[in-house]
Amino acid sequence: MQRDTQNTNTSDGGIWPHHSILILFTFLWGANFILAEIALKEMSPISFSVSRFAMGGLAMFLVLYLQYRAESGHKKNSVSFLPSIKKKHWPRLILISVVGATLAPWLGIEGLGLTHGARASLWLALGPAVSTACGYFLRTEQMGTYGFLGVLFAVTGTFILGWDGLRPEQGYWLGDVILIIALILTIIELHLIKPLAREYGPIPIVALRTAIGGTLYLFIASPALVEVSWLSLGPWTWFAILAGGGIGVGLGQWIKVRALKKLGPTQVVLYGNLVPIAALLIAWLSIGENPSLPEIISAIFIISGAIFIQVIDSKPTSPYQNKQMDTLYNRTEK
Repeated sequence: MQRDTQNTNTSDGGIWPHHSILILFTFLWGANFILAEIALKEMSPISFSVSRFAMGGLAMFLVLYLQYRAESGHKKNSVSFLPSIKKKHWPRLILISVVGATLAPWLGIEGLGLTHGARASLWLALGPAVSTACGYFLRTEQMGTYGFLGVLFAVTGTFILGWDGLRPEQGYWLGDVILIIALILTIIELHLIKPLAREYGPIPIVALRTAIGGTLYLFIASPALVEVSWLSLGPWTWFAILAGGGIGVGLGQWIKVRALKKLGPTQVVLYGNLVPIAALLIAWLSIGENPSLPEIISAIFIISGAIFIQVIDSKPTSPYQNKQMDTLYNRTEK
């Protein structure tokens, strides 16, 4: 009995720091939306987005490289920091890079500029429902009764949020449409990246995708970056770029990956679903942005739907489904 208790305490001691850090980053991720809303008063959407994206990419590469150096130091054979991509896989990698690291963040920040931060976080919270529905019809994911119920909740929240944006006194409809397009592009990338992540590993592929797409994004945004009066930017804008990008985006992704090893995907995903709540709370406390009643109701439906899909109805992918995905992937590469 004493041995069991001791093992349990040891296990809990290794887990609770990850929970504590994820709680902290849930508020940091929520604050990122509000910081972006503040920064857009001084910068154009694309110039701010690419600046924060560049900081996040640099921070992520630094963390990954330090991790690589630490791990390779314990191995006799040298391991390449970035994998050698097969020639037939480059078209897919380039497509993923453009869709996920150029177009999606660009449209996402443009949509946020036409709405507000907390509302943008709600639209992004629809990702699990849309992705699961696509995976169900493509036969790459399972969905049980609770999953169907979660999708129904998410659809209900979508209609409420969309109706709220169409009201004349709100006028958010264009920003909502752009955010939905950005969400769809993110989900397309998620499904396209799965075969490459299985073959080369998720972290190297995400690093390559960020480097390729980020370089193109920087080239597109270069005219807007030249026009920015960098010395006249306020402290909160600089904080949004440096801390929001380096800590919130770059370090935050690494924190997620590290937590997955200890907590598993279900618990980590749950913290991601709480980001819209954090964004709504921070917006109310910091800039006095009161959410409308439809936004609050839609948040309840959308977040509940995500929890039903990703936590309650969570099921592992079967070997048969993995074989189907590999077959489908091989056909597209021929």
